[in-house]
Amino acid sequence: MNIKKLISILILVSLTSCGFQPIYSLKNKISYELKGIELIGDKNINRKIVNIAGLKKSEDKEDLYELTLNSQKEINVVSKNKKSNVSIYRTIISVEVSLKDENKVIKTKKFSNSFTYNNNSNKFELSEYQKNIEKNLTDKIGEEIIIFLNY
Repeated sequence: MNIKKLISILILVSLTSCGFQPIYSLKNKISYELKGIELIGDKNINRKIVNIAGLKKSEDKEDLYELTLNSQKEINVVSKNKKSNVSIYRTIISVEVSLKDENKVIKTKKFSNSFTYNNNSNKFELSEYQKNIEKNLTDKIGEEIIIFLNY
């Protein structure tokens, strides 16, 4: 047995026997329902975050919190070349989360992530790349929101 296999087995055994759990597993989704969810700003980003975080609106219970998501997406020009053509873009996604109880803010936080990338002469590929970047940034913010609301 070579040394790499031995090390792999030792790591696997130590992680499974110490109670290791992935931080973003399905078990760690928000463990409470919400009275209401108000979505302000970019609809696509808000919907993705609601799905990622597993937020659910419940009208059956009365002692629940209200959540407000206010999201924005910006695509900025960072740099231009000598011919004044865009050479570098930056996509910024910001989401402000507020948790309220009877109009009293319990906790609030603003999450923001950005990514800088080069322009592409093929506009279709650039558009697809920007959509992929938006998805990745939204996923990361969604995971951060899960942690924020759980703790």
